[in-house]
Amino acid sequence: MTRQVGANGVADREELIVHLKRLAAGDEAHYERRRRQKLAMVLDGLRQAALTQPKVLVEAPTTVLNQELANLPEGVSISPGAISITFSSPNEALQRLLALAMAIGNGFSEFERMAGR
Repeated sequence: MTRQVGANGVADREELIVHLKRLAAGDEAHYERRRRQKLAMVLDGLRQAALTQPKVLVEAPTTVLNQELANLPEGVSISPGAISITFSSPNEALQRLLALAMAIGNGFSEFERMAGR
């Protein structure tokens, strides 16, 4: 039973509870719960994937994978006991640091020779 209070209708508490229980037990509620569970699983999987993948700080051209110490980018130099990197922007600094790291990984013994004292 509903009654009018101002512009709003007010339902009997017990009737409302019975109606809500009927809705919750129905097929629509069951499918909605399953849909939400599936969505939660997909979102959790995406979150896990984002946490396990390293963040990319700088776009790296494929040529940097084969970077060699002999042809480091301009502004990168190695001498006994020192590494020097000059740059004009933070992104350029990251690119040069990445090139240096890849070159060291591709020729560590040469790096030891160049940087050693």
